[in-house]
Amino acid sequence: MRTILNSISRTKKVVAVVVAIMMLGSFVAFMIPSKDSIAEDKYPIMGPSNVSVGQLMNYYNSVASYPVYYAWARTDAPTLDSFCQMYIDECNAEGVRVEVAFCQAMNETNYLKFTGRVPIEAKNFAGIGAVDSDPGAWATFGSVREGIRAQVQHLKGYASTDNLNNPCVDPRFQYLANIRGCAPYLEDLSGKWASSSTYGNDIRYNFMAKLGTFNGFTTMYQGVEYNMVYDPNYYLSHYGDLRAAYANDGYALIAHFVNYGINEGRQANEWFNVNVYKNNYVDLRNEYGYNAGAYIRHFLNWGCAEGRQGWIPNGSTDKVWKFGGVDYSSVYNYDYYVSHNPDVKAAYGNDDVGTLVHFILCGMNEGRQASANFDVNSYKNEYSDLRNVYRRNTRAYYEHYMNWGKKEGRHGTGCSTLMGGVTTIWIFDYSDVYDYSYYVSHNPDVKAAFGNDDIATLEHFVNYGVNEGRQAKENFNVIGYKNRHLDLRRTFGNNLSRYYWHYISAGKAEGRNASYTSEVTNPEHTFLGIDCSPIYNYNYYQEHNSDVKMAFGNDDIATFIHFLTSGMKEGRRACAGFDLQTYANNNPDLFAAYFFDLPAYYLHYLNYGLAEGRIAV
Repeated sequence: MRTILNSISRTKKVVAVVVAIMMLGSFVAFMIPSKDSIAEDKYPIMGPSNVSVGQLMNYYNSVASYPVYYAWARTDAPTLDSFCQMYIDECNAEGVRVEVAFCQAMNETNYLKFTGRVPIEAKNFAGIGAVDSDPGAWATFGSVREGIRAQVQHLKGYASTDNLNNPCVDPRFQYLANIRGCAPYLEDLSGKWASSSTYGNDIRYNFMAKLGTFNGFTTMYQGVEYNMVYDPNYYLSHYGDLRAAYANDGYALIAHFVNYGINEGRQANEWFNVNVYKNNYVDLRNEYGYNAGAYIRHFLNWGCAEGRQGWIPNGSTDKVWKFGGVDYSSVYNYDYYVSHNPDVKAAYGNDDVGTLVHFILCGMNEGRQASANFDVNSYKNEYSDLRNVYRRNTRAYYEHYMNWGKKEGRHGTGCSTLMGGVTTIWIFDYSDVYDYSYYVSHNPDVKAAFGNDDIATLEHFVNYGVNEGRQAKENFNVIGYKNRHLDLRRTFGNNLSRYYWHYISAGKAEGRNASYTSEVTNPEHTFLGIDCSPIYNYNYYQEHNSDVKMAFGNDDIATFIHFLTSGMKEGRRACAGFDLQTYANNNPDLFAAYFFDLPAYYLHYLNYGLAEGRIAV
């Protein structure tokens, strides 16, 4: 066993040494320009650079604090890493060495303290336009990037005759036309960029030399210090895929940790594990759920100061009841849910966050009971006002109880029988012609199809029952309503659904009788305002013409139309007071006039014969 442990220890040391060598290599390269680029041991301004964001940050943080006051925070470089990245971007765009431009800016601004003539608001990092002959003169730039770009372009103007690659923002670039390329080396800037004869040497040996002592492995990212949860040595040494990808780029390494590693559950130092931190504190799980980044931020901002720890499990058995800022405790209890839903327990084990998420995303929609104090089926059964609003939206019943129902004193359990069936679909109230209990008790096929689902039952009545003429309430029978009211029959004919709607919208208020009767009241006998009762009677016509009765039943309008369009042509007798054969036999003058035009005899009697006292029976 000791041999194995010694082997492991040696392996860790080897990895650490390898990582250290990799990290060392990330910051020494820019201090050793190739011999071809050196003239009299001078430092070239133009050329490639291996300086990283992390190296610039570490150097700067060792001597100063990045400006954080309100006006600076609103610029396009609110954090140190964004500022350093701009230098790399702008220098690479023009081929200027990053270390030269950055260290020049540190010299000119006293590490962004701006203790000289040029104020910080000018965003002028190299004293451009600040001349000894005019103490109040300097250039001002609209953004940090513009100020950096102007500085880099001004350096390129001194060091090279090449064209600019970016649009020119340097207000004094035009004045370099006759001296382009006069200072290819940093030391050449002495007495040219500035009046000091040691200007270039000061930058190289007082600033760049110090920069060269720092590696690029930073613990700060986008203005946030992660050193309490992140150690680049640890992170590299424990993940081979990261060593292969980021061994020479410390800023990319911490960017990976913040943007990916945290969410992947990767550990980045010896004394903090985000999963342990999460599991130790139910109040945090209630707030942050699976948001690993939120746990990290909490520890950095508050947890460490509160004495919370994320390395040793504290044995907490408390379970979450909140997610996304919503408190589910009134309808959810972890122990109840997993004990009554073994499939959930099998799927999520002891993951209380995952179990609550399952309840929120699936359990509520499926109507699962998750607390002894709330059964959604009972809640739905007891309150028809909720069913009228939420219908089959099962989740909405949970949410109503959570937000209002419990406060209103509504019961969450104890009701196994449907109470007060719904009568409203959307905004239409059918209560004048519909009662759930009556409908299911008098229509067993509906009961068999929908059980206790009062919503589906009402939908059946609206979509089918009214067209079929089904009775759904004790005091409304559509056949009786139709038979009793000639004006409605004239308007709606056999469209039964229209009679229901008429009663709801007007008939009840008018006091119309809607009880059942098989007899047609006041049968139709008028055509175009003409009273045809001397030649037609609905009841007589049906009683003496069985084929008509069979064809039209109790439809008095259809029966009357049959008489007008067919019965008269066929010479049928339609009332006790008029018989066509008798009328024709007793009035030979009519036969001479109408011969076999049978409807003419009916019309003559109606228009003249009755008034003339002619015999028709």
